[in-house]
Amino acid sequence: MSTNAVALQPEIGVHGQHDHSHHNHDHHGHDHDHDHDGEHLRKLGECCGGAHDHSEHGLKWRLTLVFIGGVCLLLSVILRWLRPTQADVASAWAMAGAIITALPIFRDALLGFQSKALANTEFYMNQFITLAVIACFVTQQYVTGGLVAIILLLGHILEDRSMLGTNEAINSLLHLSRVSARRVRGEVEEEVDAESLGEGDLVRVRPGDTLPADGKVLSGFSTINQASITGESIPVEVGTGTKVFAGTSNLTGLLEIEVTSTGQQTVLGRVKDIVEEAQQTRAPIVRLTEEYARYYMPLILLIAGFVLFFTGSVQRAISVIVVSIPCTFVLAGPSAMVAALAAASRMGILVKSVRFFEAANDIDTVVFDKTGTLTTGELKVASVEVRDGLNENDLLAVAAAVEQHSTHPIARAVVNAAQNRHLEITEASEVQEKHGHGLLARVGGRDVVVGRAIWLQEQAITLPKNGGSQNDLSALHIGVNGKLAGIIYLSDTIRPEASGVIANLREEGVDQLSMLTGDRQAVAERLAQEIGLTDFQADCLPEQKQEAVVRLKAEGRKVMVVGDGVNDAPALAAGDLSVAMGALGSDVAIQTADIALMASDLSRVPHFLGLADKTLRIINQNMLCGFLFIGAAIVLSGVGLIPPIAAAFIHELGAFFVIFNSARLLRFEGKAIAHA
Repeated sequence: MSTNAVALQPEIGVHGQHDHSHHNHDHHGHDHDHDHDGEHLRKLGECCGGAHDHSEHGLKWRLTLVFIGGVCLLLSVILRWLRPTQADVASAWAMAGAIITALPIFRDALLGFQSKALANTEFYMNQFITLAVIACFVTQQYVTGGLVAIILLLGHILEDRSMLGTNEAINSLLHLSRVSARRVRGEVEEEVDAESLGEGDLVRVRPGDTLPADGKVLSGFSTINQASITGESIPVEVGTGTKVFAGTSNLTGLLEIEVTSTGQQTVLGRVKDIVEEAQQTRAPIVRLTEEYARYYMPLILLIAGFVLFFTGSVQRAISVIVVSIPCTFVLAGPSAMVAALAAASRMGILVKSVRFFEAANDIDTVVFDKTGTLTTGELKVASVEVRDGLNENDLLAVAAAVEQHSTHPIARAVVNAAQNRHLEITEASEVQEKHGHGLLARVGGRDVVVGRAIWLQEQAITLPKNGGSQNDLSALHIGVNGKLAGIIYLSDTIRPEASGVIANLREEGVDQLSMLTGDRQAVAERLAQEIGLTDFQADCLPEQKQEAVVRLKAEGRKVMVVGDGVNDAPALAAGDLSVAMGALGSDVAIQTADIALMASDLSRVPHFLGLADKTLRIINQNMLCGFLFIGAAIVLSGVGLIPPIAAAFIHELGAFFVIFNSARLLRFEGKAIAHA
């Protein structure tokens, strides 16, 4: 909207972004405040190894202690074998090795008590290990204590590295913007970092280069691979005037691009921020696990006490403590959620919080907007019906003068049609827009009203009873000086995947599918028949779409709303889960919805629901296997079949099972959708 446009309703902000203050719907207890509890990799490390240092320096420090401690333990064993009479010296070496090896464990346990004890909601892994190692010291089993500490330390390092592999799928997106650029100043081309570019700079992009910033093509023709952002493998053609985006790859031709956005202001930058915030959130199932964590440690100590009391074996009690370290439980949710985020990002699905994966499993109703969602949104002027003495070109030019101040797909179609006819588009003044209705303006001294039929009637303009000659097309009514001047009819194209998506959602158990549109009844009915929808509402204003969603929720339904994030913000805000289509290049779409589909591909909706379902199933598998694994190991340790050293190996085996089971989500592709 231009600076001289005066909004009659505050649904669109001055920067074209929707006012999101009303977006207070309950996503299973969620709000839009993200939990800044630390990045997932750090949290997973804390879960399985305390608050230890994940830096290269911290890793080297731990490995050094493991090496020195291992050498001391080895010397102890060799001395005991070669010189049995020097048992005290051998014990001293074993004690030194155990102390050196256990140092990082004791340190992390202390830090864990300091930082987490008040919250009392985390599993304290290192406290379990500390108890086991102390028990070994008390019973003078130094070699056993040292070996247990070494095995668990090395296991935690390997777990961290395994989780790094999962996170790398996300980090590959975050590294895309760290590229160099060829900036052109006059006749000189200089290579600079992308961070140093500014708005208005001219950059030259050769085939094979990654685009360093968002911009507009000034010259050249090429194909661009946007898969890094949209998940679409098919390259798109770009030429003069085309918008291009940072992080995408130039494939075939030389381009000269004027920079429009850099750094965090690019589409990629905003995506990075959202992905990083999503990594810091926690799903309700993870919160539930932490809620019961406070009872876990006392229960295990009680079991270990019973084993010690009835068997008199300290080794058995130590084994019980070691196998009970609940990495399998703690990793069950976060590891799957991180892998699901990576899989979604690869498919061009931008998920703002991991809690939405869990919320998606309760969805039983999906509500679609029409224009730009079930249809391509690429409207074209099909015909022009004139009244009141104007010819087609005059009517089109007047409408375009007003519509150039709107971002609606119909407005773009009218302006494009006027430009294709090489008509002179004058500047309109006193522009006012009522969202979902139309616009008012003055053009060449005339009062012009453009929009829906009901909008013209509100302005006291009389319309014919038959409503126009082409009821199966979308209609834009134009009034000039209080009279109907004509009707512009527009046609849209149904997305080829729309009918396949509807059929797939039904197969997956979504029992109610609805369409809400501001278009006319005849248009909505024809589209619904073609794609297989039986429930639809036509002639809906934005607030009526919102009311329809609220009614569905009042009936006890869990509603997902799918729209373009432009003219259906109230309905998106009202749903239990909201999905915005075609978010690439659209600030509004990225900011409005809980899930943003970077590509204009409706099949991503069932793909997301399928990914959410598989994520929850894998979490449940992890939890069940962890419970059975630890339960069986406790029993076997209690009867003396698992010594402490073997217990440490078994514990790590369970943790790795959870990590690799969760990593299966990285290969998720989604079910193929039939295209018409």
